[in-house]
Amino acid sequence: MTLAITEALQAREAVDLCLVSVRREQLDAVLPTLVEARGVARILIMVNHACGSGWLFDALGRERTILGFSGAAGGIEDGVVRYMEVVEQPMVIEAAATEVVALFKRAGFRVKAVADMDSWLRRHAVFVTAACGALYEALGDAHRLASDRALIGVFVRAVREGWTALDRIGVKPPPMGLRAIFSWVPLPLAVRYWAQLFASPKGEYYFARHARQAVEEMAALATDVLAAVPSAPMPHWQHLNAAIVAAATERTERLTAVSGDAASAQEGAV
Repeated sequence: MTLAITEALQAREAVDLCLVSVRREQLDAVLPTLVEARGVARILIMVNHACGSGWLFDALGRERTILGFSGAAGGIEDGVVRYMEVVEQPMVIEAAATEVVALFKRAGFRVKAVADMDSWLRRHAVFVTAACGALYEALGDAHRLASDRALIGVFVRAVREGWTALDRIGVKPPPMGLRAIFSWVPLPLAVRYWAQLFASPKGEYYFARHARQAVEEMAALATDVLAAVPSAPMPHWQHLNAAIVAAATERTERLTAVSGDAASAQEGAV
């Protein structure tokens, strides 16, 4: 089967399924295009967000909006996408969209149907912001983080704090594997597990590559987490969030400086 490629989604173009796989801070910008594209029968939002999905359902219609999340990780280097399948986390799609779950399974993807995707996304947001905050403290280096057991301890405690806060507002539990390693395993064993993972190729592919490229996304996702549990006591998570804020500020200042240098060079040329 041959699929047509288009650079823009046309408002009246008939489409069975649209996959939205932008970063969190880009979702608001693409939403108007999706709203206008009434010819799209179903829209699969593959974007992590932790503020609930009511605003997406209101804008796009609940009957045509599906929540999900990818089971792959990696990044773009020198124009080449390098990725690996996340063995511990297959693709997740909300269970009510049975035909979409079946579609991806037929295509060869490992897929898990999830009854409450909003809860899943909120748990994942706490986890990934804590991981990226720790990486920013380790200068974006997974091996450097792996060698810092104290910082990994902060990461584990941060996830525990965030998940406890979500427990208090009735968010459904996280996947069993993550729940065990963060909530049930003694802290020293949890630190050892994550030190080994960050030291392996998975640490680079699962976390570090994305963290280095997605500072703005982590800042937006952390804002979602704070909006979900605004007054929760989360000192370790807040510590790592400060690293996210610092990284985002540094990125903004660097881009502003580059833009200013480019404008000055253009004026000089004129």
